[in-house]
Amino acid sequence: MNLRRLLLLSTLLALTARAQEENRAAGWIENLHLSATGTAAWVENHSRTSAEANRADAATYELSLGGTLPRQLASSVLFVASGEISSLLVPEYELADNFKTGGRLSLQRKFGLGPLAPVLLFSAGGTYKSARLAGDRGWTTDAGVQLAKRVLPNLRLAAGAAWLEHNARSATWDLNQRTYSIEAAWDIDERWTLAGSVGRLEGDIVANATWPVWGKALGGGFGPTVQDYYSARPWSVTNIYGPGWVSYNVEADVDLWSVALTYACSDHAAIELRKSAAYVVNRIDITYPTDSWGLGLNYRF
Repeated sequence: MNLRRLLLLSTLLALTARAQEENRAAGWIENLHLSATGTAAWVENHSRTSAEANRADAATYELSLGGTLPRQLASSVLFVASGEISSLLVPEYELADNFKTGGRLSLQRKFGLGPLAPVLLFSAGGTYKSARLAGDRGWTTDAGVQLAKRVLPNLRLAAGAAWLEHNARSATWDLNQRTYSIEAAWDIDERWTLAGSVGRLEGDIVANATWPVWGKALGGGFGPTVQDYYSARPWSVTNIYGPGWVSYNVEADVDLWSVALTYACSDHAAIELRKSAAYVVNRIDITYPTDSWGLGLNYRF
């Protein structure tokens, strides 16, 4: 009799443990949010070239798949783990293609109750970049902080700062950047949202030049200031935008801005039209302006 009771008790405990594991697994799956985004863009001066006659424009296509897993740590604290894979295609300049995979951890703290309470967000992430060009392959780490608040039920403002470092195989592609930004989003109605941002990036960027222009710069044809600065910076012949093209690393300040209009087609799908611009000025006052138009579709499963 005791043996039967022991077997029965063991069976009940095993079934209970299995049910709890299944419930936890079901809860984990239910909390996982998946999304997919596809974007087509036209980028003016995709080559980031200073000589206007040599600037290469390009169409780009990007597809990304992501997942987020939120967990409420306290009534005002939310922890989010996320992962993403993405692919960038530049058909006219295939050496600019890349594939990325990475993850991110975020901690969100809400101060107060209701939708108008300010929210402080900390995040950190790591991404591996598998570029078509071998020298650009490597790990990227980043971290950021953002403070956001709805000043009106349909108007959200945010200010943030971020740091990024890319450790590439080649020093030409090594990056260390700091970005400061201000954002605003206006919910026009239940379906339309207008958003904009302005920012400032400080740090390393990669620019490109044809070999005749680069050879002239290194030879002193643009003066000793240009010659001395470029001679001290990492560079390599990459042929990304044509035979003999050179990619080189410079320190720069970048003024950033963008405007986006989003239409929510349903609870799961949204279409976004975005205009972006970056005005790059390197340490010797040489400029590389870039503009782009993009149309994207986002779907949340």
